[in-house]
Amino acid sequence: MTQMPMQDYFRACLVMALVVVLVIIGVFFGVQAMFGFPIKDLVRSEVTDQAKVVTKSQGTCVVIGSDQHPRGIPDCQYKIGDTLIITYKQGMAPVDKYHLKSQ
Repeated sequence: MTQMPMQDYFRACLVMALVVVLVIIGVFFGVQAMFGFPIKDLVRSEVTDQAKVVTKSQGTCVVIGSDQHPRGIPDCQYKIGDTLIITYKQGMAPVDKYHLKSQ
């Protein structure tokens, strides 16, 4: 029985490692494709929008922007009917920043 030279052994290990990495990457993208690429939702775009204060209860204002989703603003000093400029992450409920729209 002949032994494999050390250089051929390392080359075979490198090829095997490359195949394993490619299989893992392929499985990852295969799973992402099956579930509609949920990994892209980790990085959401920021949306800045105008919204009117529609209700206020116990210091929390509820605003509805152009996407028609209600969003709460805690410790709100604005009145019902005020128009605010709000910033939030697309598809998320919390408002990140807000201020009164200058008339």
